[in-house]
Amino acid sequence: MFGSYLGYLWLRKNEYKIHSPFVFDFMKKVLYDHGSNRDYDLMLRISRLLDKKPMRNRRRRKQSRFLYRIVHYLEPDSVVSFGSLSAMDTSALALGNLQTKVHLEQSTDFLDTMNSMGIVNVSLIQPAEFDSERFKQLNTGLVIFGFDAFGDDNWDYLDDCLLHKTEDSVFLFEGIHRNRDIEEAWEQMKAREDVTLTIDIYSYGLVFFREGIEKQDFILKY
Repeated sequence: MFGSYLGYLWLRKNEYKIHSPFVFDFMKKVLYDHGSNRDYDLMLRISRLLDKKPMRNRRRRKQSRFLYRIVHYLEPDSVVSFGSLSAMDTSALALGNLQTKVHLEQSTDFLDTMNSMGIVNVSLIQPAEFDSERFKQLNTGLVIFGFDAFGDDNWDYLDDCLLHKTEDSVFLFEGIHRNRDIEEAWEQMKAREDVTLTIDIYSYGLVFFREGIEKQDFILKY
């Protein structure tokens, strides 16, 4: 929404106005790392092979590289993704840390092609599994909610993720300003007592549950 974007432009801060050591480090290594990386080339090749629409959009490439860097930075044991992901986004999550297990909703053919390209740390998780003990054990890492993941069922999944999170969990929401309903949901998430740190970069919102730190909400230039 245009009004939300204007508000973001007005409120966002760069690294020179941030006094939190963690957030400053996050900005330098995740948001502002624009260096080249040969994994980016592999991500693009996979996108050309699997995505129905070629990944020629500069903004989407930028966001895929952001996903790569956040996994590389956080080194989570697992990534669970709700909603649709492009092949480029999926490969970004997988290549960001080869020790991270990426679980997502996709087809078997998609997974087979990813494996044939040498990406073997991706597996499928079906909606029927979301109530299983296996799923509950995956919520100690990075949990991603795509902008199209906010149907009635997926709100229930969010509640389940909140129930089984740990202080090391990180929730990543795409399109937090896409419409008023999602903006309201984002504000409700920020207001939770167990949320200690949030980062708004407009296209994504990040939620941290780290204990022992002062509650803060950041709007950062990206």
